[in-house]
Amino acid sequence: MSWNDAQQYCREKYTDLATFENMDDISRLNSTFSYDWAWIGLQDDPKSWKNTLGNDTNSWRWAVTGETGKTVYNNWYYTNPDNYGGNETCVIMGLEGKWYDKNCGASTSFVCYNVTEQNKKNYMYISITKTWPSAREYCIKLSMDLAVIENSEENAEVSSLKPNNDAIWIGLYRVPWTWSDKSQSSLENWRSSKPENYLGNQYCVVENNLHNAPILAPGFSKAFNV
Repeated sequence: MSWNDAQQYCREKYTDLATFENMDDISRLNSTFSYDWAWIGLQDDPKSWKNTLGNDTNSWRWAVTGETGKTVYNNWYYTNPDNYGGNETCVIMGLEGKWYDKNCGASTSFVCYNVTEQNKKNYMYISITKTWPSAREYCIKLSMDLAVIENSEENAEVSSLKPNNDAIWIGLYRVPWTWSDKSQSSLENWRSSKPENYLGNQYCVVENNLHNAPILAPGFSKAFNV
């Protein structure tokens, strides 16, 4: 059955699809794993991040607060976010102030910000190039953080600071993979080539008899773990 059907079945008959807290949990499957593939509870639901700034665990949020901000303003380029390659969980501003999801390990210039005593955002363009985490560290050393943008006026102001063809990090990011039962487990045991978001529709995870997890579109039919 599909991932959604498996989740519903588990919630009706048991607790939820399987969550793994550590490698011992995975090892316990060895004696009972009699199939090639099975759904587990790990997913990256596009409804919670596709073109939205929501409140779900894997929604986009601002680094300085870890929350979505006071408004749900966004300025995505029309094809973004697309999670190309399965690893685009940070955000750059590009041409005409449009936002694009990007691999956090890419290096680009960035904009820091702080809030004045008059409660006005003060933005600073930094021309050196860094990865998203390193850019944020740089901003924090200046007693600032990566830019928060909550309306079109602020977006225009940040866009005006950068060279026309330059791309800059802003403070938006998300945590991609969450467990169906809302567990906070951070265990990852991906197959070497995963996740990759092949064809742009791979949002759910299966366990295999080698115990390294690939991902599939939610409509695939597989056995499942409870």
